[in-house]
Amino acid sequence: YENVGVRYRGHSALDADSDNRFGLKVSVNQYVPGTEFHGLHNLNFMGTEGDFSLLRERLVQGVMRDAGVPAPRVTHVKLWVNDVFYGVMPFPEEQDDDPYLDAHFDDDNGYLYKINGYCEGDGDFLYKGDNVDKYDGRYEAKADTPEEAYTTHLMPFLDCADDYSPSEFDTDNDTAMETCIESWIDVPEWLAEIAVDVAVLDVDGLQGTGQNFMLYWDPSIERFVVYPWDKDSVFRANNAESPGDDSIWRTFPFWKGEDNNLPPAFPEDLRRAYADEYCATVLDVAALTSAETLGAKLETARALLDGFILDDPLYGDEYNWEYEVESLLGEITTRNAQIIDEAEICSPL
Repeated sequence: YENVGVRYRGHSALDADSDNRFGLKVSVNQYVPGTEFHGLHNLNFMGTEGDFSLLRERLVQGVMRDAGVPAPRVTHVKLWVNDVFYGVMPFPEEQDDDPYLDAHFDDDNGYLYKINGYCEGDGDFLYKGDNVDKYDGRYEAKADTPEEAYTTHLMPFLDCADDYSPSEFDTDNDTAMETCIESWIDVPEWLAEIAVDVAVLDVDGLQGTGQNFMLYWDPSIERFVVYPWDKDSVFRANNAESPGDDSIWRTFPFWKGEDNNLPPAFPEDLRRAYADEYCATVLDVAALTSAETLGAKLETARALLDGFILDDPLYGDEYNWEYEVESLLGEITTRNAQIIDEAEICSPL
């Protein structure tokens, strides 16, 4: 494959002094339209981004798929750059183009939006009127999604989500709930995505900072489906330090101030309005993230990578890979106990 585009990827690549190994992104169709590599247009070689176990992305995207969320498949690769071994790297499929939709959905002719986060802005689920320019910076159209889809699908959904409040949907107002939210999103699928985010303590996704996720209008069900990308910051015990908390009802990133860019209200409203369904979903997800279930998958992945890590230039004296893997297993065990305790109580804040 010649004439391809290559760039660094990942937030740590912005810091030249970072100890992380920078990720790489290869666009095989950048200069020769139509070129594919085993059905892919883009190749994602994930850097460490602080995950020196190299396993978080692979494990959690697998949990997402087991929970019914159409999340990216992830494997690992050995990468050489200019005949020099660059290292072992997680390799998730690109989540924002046509090959992905074709692989994960019955109908790939729907409308796809990418919510980037960081410099590009989070998905706030706020309705800002009928000017498309108010939305395309946060909700980036992908996979040939036409501009008119903003006005026919995305903006009406956001109008509903912005007006949505659990106080509106009490036992006397079920009809309003059914005709609004349930006509725009696949509620059980959204609850599953949020429940996994909570179970793995990911404040970097939909229900925390409101970033790193995709919205797809699936024509086969005529609803928006949500699915994540970039799950390498999960199971970190310090993610939800003060001023927030790490409950199943709300998580809050420690790097944001108390009044600075609060998490989007809509995912919080959704889980409270469907509290019973949400708590049941959290318990289902808890079974998928237990030390027994997820720990077994961790051990399988550990055995797969074990022989290759020995030659990885990043490990050895500087980073102890076995220690990182054991730490991750401990984080999984601790978090699983926390969410089971709270989900069994099932009491919104």
